Amino acid sequence: MDRFTADTARLAERAGRFDGLAERVGAVHRDLADRLAAAGSCWGGDEIGQAFAATHVRAADATLAEVGALPAKLDDVGTRLRDTARAYADTETTNTRALGSVDV
Repeated sequence: MDRFTADTARLAERAGRFDGLAERVGAVHRDLADRLAAAGSCWGGDEIGQAFAATHVRAADATLAEVGALPAKLDDVGTRLRDTARAYADTETTNTRALGSVDV
């Protein structure tokens, strides 16, 4: 291998897919949160239900919160990929111009 190439247009296009993905994950989270809230406590009020809730409610709430944070994280990944594509293309253009002006 004597050279490195990157398809910056393709990288930027693929980065745009994260926008739609973030929107879909956000919709799934909202639907799940609404349905869980409507269902109410499902652990039961007896001793076994309370013991189960004491062990699992915190983890279930944390998981739901993490799913809620996922759209922002996906947006961030898409933004970083677009920024990387742009920076690589800019660097390539700058270097090509600089090398083109060198007398060989």
